[in-house]
Amino acid sequence: MDVYNNNHEPKSSTNDHSHHPHQDHERNERPSQTYHLSRTILMIHHTLQMPWHCQHWTIQQLLSTRSSPTKEAEVLLWEQNTKEQIQFVALAATLVAGVVGASVAWSATNEAHWLVLVLWYGSLVMSLYCVIIAFHLGILFSAYDIRPDRADRILDMLKQREKEEPRWRSQWVLNMPIALFSWSVISYLVGLALLVVRPLWKVGWERDSWIATGFLVYFVLSTSLYFIVGGTIHGRLLPDLAHQSGVAWP
Repeated sequence: MDVYNNNHEPKSSTNDHSHHPHQDHERNERPSQTYHLSRTILMIHHTLQMPWHCQHWTIQQLLSTRSSPTKEAEVLLWEQNTKEQIQFVALAATLVAGVVGASVAWSATNEAHWLVLVLWYGSLVMSLYCVIIAFHLGILFSAYDIRPDRADRILDMLKQREKEEPRWRSQWVLNMPIALFSWSVISYLVGLALLVVRPLWKVGWERDSWIATGFLVYFVLSTSLYFIVGGTIHGRLLPDLAHQSGVAWP
């Protein structure tokens, strides 16, 4: 059957699908939405792992200056700063454990959602283990302090065996007190948020609902600032510092 008319123009077929511009718009929006979602997840991941990245860069900087005449002073300064950080984290974790213990004794927890107590008990456990691990790391550094060549031995502990790169296992151990402390605080805050905001869906609009709303404002603002600071450190400050120092940024 001839599909052309006398002017040799193709006939319109009733089986042709009509073109909808909004379909192209939806197809163009999906990759954009996926991209923004992946970027948001990556930003959250980098913010939560910011102490790890800071420590990785610092160790990488130490290993890159191994032949420097000031190498020993730099390593010993890093050791001193690391021990002070571990002691501070242990003290802060002890305070958090006290706050969590006092919070569990609140009368309001009797009517709280069961997840609140799960998060708070988990926070308490992580805080206590943070103190224990920090104590073990203090013993580890004391074993290096008695060696006359402790700078070289510390570098050997930090680097991989066959290349001048930070050893993942050593960095994981050194970062564990900070990680446990951070997770402990986050766990407590999430449980506190669940406890305070529950009146918003549990009861009508009353005094507790106003308190929950005000708490959410502070919570969202503080959380936003936390991610902004962490994202700025990981995405701008550390890369600039690494570029100025000639060290590759992961």
